[in-house]
Amino acid sequence: MIVRRPWRRLDRRLRRAFPVVDGNAVRPLGVGAEYFAVMEAAIRGAHSAIDVEMYLWEDDAVGRRFLDALTAAALRGLRVRVLADAFGSREVLDGLRELLANGAVVHVFNPFRVPFLRRFYHRTHKKLVVLDEETAYCGGAGFSVHFSGIKRREEPWHDHMFEIRGPLVQQLATSFVTDFGRFRAIGGQLHGPLVAPPADPRAVGVARGRVLRGWPDARDFPTSLLRAVRAARERILLATPYFLPPRALRRALRLAERRGVRVEIVLPAAHGANPVLWYASRRHYGGMLKRGVSIYEYGPRFYHAKLAVVDDDHAFVGSSNIDPLSWRTNAELDLVFHDAASVAMVADLFGRDRDLAQEVTLEDHRARGILHRVFERLAGLFDRWM
Repeated sequence: MIVRRPWRRLDRRLRRAFPVVDGNAVRPLGVGAEYFAVMEAAIRGAHSAIDVEMYLWEDDAVGRRFLDALTAAALRGLRVRVLADAFGSREVLDGLRELLANGAVVHVFNPFRVPFLRRFYHRTHKKLVVLDEETAYCGGAGFSVHFSGIKRREEPWHDHMFEIRGPLVQQLATSFVTDFGRFRAIGGQLHGPLVAPPADPRAVGVARGRVLRGWPDARDFPTSLLRAVRAARERILLATPYFLPPRALRRALRLAERRGVRVEIVLPAAHGANPVLWYASRRHYGGMLKRGVSIYEYGPRFYHAKLAVVDDDHAFVGSSNIDPLSWRTNAELDLVFHDAASVAMVADLFGRDRDLAQEVTLEDHRARGILHRVFERLAGLFDRWM
């Protein structure tokens, strides 16, 4: 059966932040159909080991493609380890049992238990694939047709995935091993060596950055982003599908505007978005727009990307949204880059998304109807659960 572990396994293990390392290569993988093709081909071409940690994994054409690719790898004798979220991957649990029967090791993150309902909201929101401890893929997209084709008459969601090579892969592999080790087999037996892979000092590019830890270890993304925003001198670019910023970030953005920093935010338009989350996000528009923040709504496809750029020395990519679930509850996986080339690459992705979005002006926001304002207030009551 699929391995499940008690909650007590989720202790803090990554007690020290990952260091900034040089010599990496980072590459964006295009739109959904493109990055899924690259990732599937890489899995089928792996020669020794495959590790997958995934939140959203659905029983559709895309989800089954990756199940088939992992099953074929396990049958070839590769070490295949999967950590799937009990909620986000619930549709493929039967398929994962078949994968387990074919030689893979499958753990389930935080399975639902009635006595621990409060802990149900802690999910692994990570999207990570590590191959042969040499190449990794991460970003904001799960294994789902949502990102590559028509599903329930909606257009594909817009998101970004990245290929990582170099010393950063060792940090990503360590992050996976740490999470995977929190869900041992019943009775304490370990499946395969739960040790971090050795560091690979070989430089393969010019990217300089580090992996940011997430719950239940220290939450590096919120602290790193806040620190960068508070020190910003020229620009702050934020892209997120859910904009429910904590008070500390709202204040940091306001103070940045007072210092003359250009602040731009790309968010989803109403089409395709969750109505409650969209209204909850929109109630923050007024205060931002009054202070000169530029807000753009991306449509008609649902905007699911997570990007942040601060000045020319910070670029964030990964799984974290700007909302309470990402900042206080979920296990997230993000990277921050500090070299000019990587920052420029992420800024270019942001610029392309912004150019396809519609700017929301203060006049537009003030012209919204009374019913719209009521919905914003009602949605805001559920902020802490979103």
